Amino acid sequence: MKRPGGFDAGQQREPERSAADVRAEREAHAREAAAREAAAREAAERDAREREAVAREREARESATRAAEREWLAERTQAVDAVTGSASGTGAADPDLADAQETQDISASLDVARLRGAPERVRALLPKREPREIDPVVAAEKRLRAAERQNKRRVKRETKRFTAESRRRRRRVLIALATVAALVLFVLVGAFTPIMSVREIKVEGATSVNADEVTEALSGFNGVPLALVNENDVLRALEPFPLIQRYAIERVPPSTLIVRIEERVPVIAIAEGDSLRLFDAAGVVLGDVAERPEGVPLGTTAMRNTSSKGFQAASRIVRDMPAGLRAQLTEVSSASGQDVTFTLASGVEVFWGNPEETKRKSLVLETMLKSLGDRPVSHIDVSSTESPIFK
Repeated sequence: MKRPGGFDAGQQREPERSAADVRAEREAHAREAAAREAAAREAAERDAREREAVAREREARESATRAAEREWLAERTQAVDAVTGSASGTGAADPDLADAQETQDISASLDVARLRGAPERVRALLPKREPREIDPVVAAEKRLRAAERQNKRRVKRETKRFTAESRRRRRRVLIALATVAALVLFVLVGAFTPIMSVREIKVEGATSVNADEVTEALSGFNGVPLALVNENDVLRALEPFPLIQRYAIERVPPSTLIVRIEERVPVIAIAEGDSLRLFDAAGVVLGDVAERPEGVPLGTTAMRNTSSKGFQAASRIVRDMPAGLRAQLTEVSSASGQDVTFTLASGVEVFWGNPEETKRKSLVLETMLKSLGDRPVSHIDVSSTESPIFK
C-alpha cells in the first residue's frame, strides 16, 4: 500500500548476526551470572556471621541469667539452712513458732534490691499474693459516687457560667451601696460626733481689726462639728466689727476653722468738730481720728451726705487709685459726681471729672507728674485721657 511517507513495510526484520557477536553476547551473560552468584554467596556468608553473633550474645545472656539464678538459689538455701540450724540448736518445740522465726529470718536476710534486679524467671519463683476478688456491688457504688461527683462539678460549672452576668450586676450594686454607706457614715461621723468638732479657730487678714477680739467673738463655735458651722452664725458673731467688709470660712479637718476677713479701707475723711470721721467707699463709718491718715483725702462740706453722687463718685475713684498716687492726695471735692477735683500735697489741683477710666487717668496723671518734674504747675486736667491739660 502506497502512503505519503513511503511503503509500509510492517515489522522490520532483525538483521542477521555473526558468530562473533553471538559468542560475545554469551560471554557477557556468563559473566553477569557469575557476578550474581558471587554476590549471593557473599550475602549468605554475611547472614551466617550475623546469626552466629546473635547466637553467641543469646548464649552469653543465658549464661549470666543461669549464674544469677544459681547465686540467688545458693543464698536462699544458705539462709534457710542457717534458720533451720538455729531453730534445732535452741530446741524450739513449737513448729508454728519455728515457721514464724524462719519466715522472719529469711525476710531479714534477703536483699530486696537484688531480688528486684533478678531476672524475670527468678522473680517468678517467688510466692505471689492471690488477687482479691472484687465485689461487684462495691464497684458499682464506687462508680456511682464518681458519677455523682462528676455531675456535681458539671452542674457547678454550668451554673457559674450562666450566672456570671447576674453576679457582675450584684457586685456593682454592692460596690455602689458600700460607697454610699461609707459616705453617709463619714458625714454622720463628721456632723454628729466630737471627732471632727472645732477645737482651733484661726483668723487671717486682720490688720486694723484686733484678731484676738475676733477670735474671742468666734469662741462660741468651739466644740461644734465642722459640718454644722453655719455662715449666718459667723456673720452674727462678726457684726460688732464694722471694719470687716467681707469674710470667708474654711473647714480644715479634723478640728480647725479658718476665718479669712477683708477689712474696710477708709477713703474719705469728713471733719466732725475737733475730729475726723473716716468713711469707706460704701459710706460706712469706720471711726473717728484726730489726724487724717495718709492716703485718705479730706472731703469738703458738700460731701457730708454719704449718699450723694459726689461722695459716691469721689470714694470710688480714691478706692481704685494706685497706692502711690493716693498717698499724695490731701483734699477732694465733688458736687455732682462729674466734677471730682483733688488737691495734691504739692498744691497742684487735679480735675478728674467722672469716675470712669480711673486706672487710665491715674496712669496719665502719674506720667505727667513725672514728666513735669519741678516745673511750676498749678492745674492739671485729666478728665480726657486723650488730651490732658496742665497750666
